[in-house]
Amino acid sequence: MSTLHLKKKFDELKKKFLENRNDEVIKECEKILKENKIDVFYNLLCLAFNNKGETYKAIDIMNEALSHNSKNADFYNNIGMSFTNIYKYKKAEEFYNKGLEIDENNLEILNNLGNLKKSLYKSEEAVEIFKKILSIQPNAIIVIYNLALLYNQMGKFKESKKLLEKMLSIKTELTMADRMISQTTKYDGNHPHFLNMKKKLSNKKLDDKSLLHLHYALGKAYNDQKKFKESFDNYKKANCLSKRLSKYKFERDKKKFVLIKNKFCSLSKAQLNTNSRNFLFIIGLPRSGTSLTEQILSSHKNVFGGGELPYLEKIFKKYIEKKENIVEDDLLNCKKDYIEFTSNLDDSNKFFTDKAPLNFFYLGFILKFLPNSKFINLIRNPVDNCWSMYKNCFPTKINFADDLEDLVNYYKQYQSLMNFWKKSFPSHIYDLQYENLVVNTKFEVEKLLKFCSLDWDENCLSHYKNKRAIKTISFNQARKPIYKSSIKSFSGYENYLEPLKELI
Repeated sequence: MSTLHLKKKFDELKKKFLENRNDEVIKECEKILKENKIDVFYNLLCLAFNNKGETYKAIDIMNEALSHNSKNADFYNNIGMSFTNIYKYKKAEEFYNKGLEIDENNLEILNNLGNLKKSLYKSEEAVEIFKKILSIQPNAIIVIYNLALLYNQMGKFKESKKLLEKMLSIKTELTMADRMISQTTKYDGNHPHFLNMKKKLSNKKLDDKSLLHLHYALGKAYNDQKKFKESFDNYKKANCLSKRLSKYKFERDKKKFVLIKNKFCSLSKAQLNTNSRNFLFIIGLPRSGTSLTEQILSSHKNVFGGGELPYLEKIFKKYIEKKENIVEDDLLNCKKDYIEFTSNLDDSNKFFTDKAPLNFFYLGFILKFLPNSKFINLIRNPVDNCWSMYKNCFPTKINFADDLEDLVNYYKQYQSLMNFWKKSFPSHIYDLQYENLVVNTKFEVEKLLKFCSLDWDENCLSHYKNKRAIKTISFNQARKPIYKSSIKSFSGYENYLEPLKELI
């Protein structure tokens, strides 16, 4: 096959890859690589396997590629990305560093390593890596965004805003920067950024995703001015765009709630006897106070705050979901995987918090392989809770929050599942009422620590001094001293939230 033909073939396959036609890419790349060991086809094959979620095949391909050419930095980048995808962070870092030994200024590897350091709560190291990239390529949009996001998580809002404004100076259509700026800005009717965003609405270049971010930002700006109708209109437009993009149907989630109950009831009574560590799972619906609660607990001298971790859903799908029954070996694998994952973040003997709110789905299954675990279930006024979900844009989109009727239905299913778990595990679940925590903080924190089997620590009352990165959309609120303005936060919007009143 001639060089010209191979180049043409690569361009064709790259187009198919961008169209998500991964099976075709895999088949044709494998055919070419049998006769021509060409680096770019190895890379494309690896990416296609990763796209399909077949990460171990992607790793095998990269190992084969490295046996043919051990000096290709992109191979080390791709294998590092693959290990990151399956949360093998130490292995990923090892390969990124090997790639940097070959090409110390490889921007893709540096960016991936920076994001890895961010995941490991090594925020200062991540900052230095992102700064290095920007010293080489000052207008690298994705890196500017990553560093701005990291600064927000670290509570460095001025530094973040400066970078977000730079993003907009490079390309005004990057409205995710407008939305992020709005999160830490207090607006009046003459605020320059507010006026600029209103003007930007007439920009015909904005696609649905760009408009979505802009309407969330304008909803926040009008809310600051107590112009509730204009605020709600913008939030509604943002959510309608989001639902159009996601094509969400509540019935899919309803089936998941039913599946969880049926799956748990059908399994054997197999259970491990002990944890090797104390795990505290902070659950509930998003925007119910989970970030604040973790910030309080992680201020304790004997607690490490793990943040919003994505791993338990992976374990459920890998070891439990498709099996008719589970045996002790399955549970040992679940335990081994989870402890290996969390040890990437912290391998001390401290209590470890995992505050992914939707882990409420897996509560009974978690107790089978981590039987000493405790669950703190955050409960907030349902109208406040649902309104807060509706008016916020989540990094990992929570599609059920795009529609008020869907929110009502989801909330009812969540309550039903929690009642199901409480009947079986009453001593493992602690309901923490958000409003009580805000109004009577010390008393509620004392009760919470007692449930967790933790001694009193005065630092828990100074959670806002905690320097750990907050990787959720509560990065701003959870850094402040306790405030009460979040109680009845829907005031002024009552006429627009009729469906939610069913939950009162």
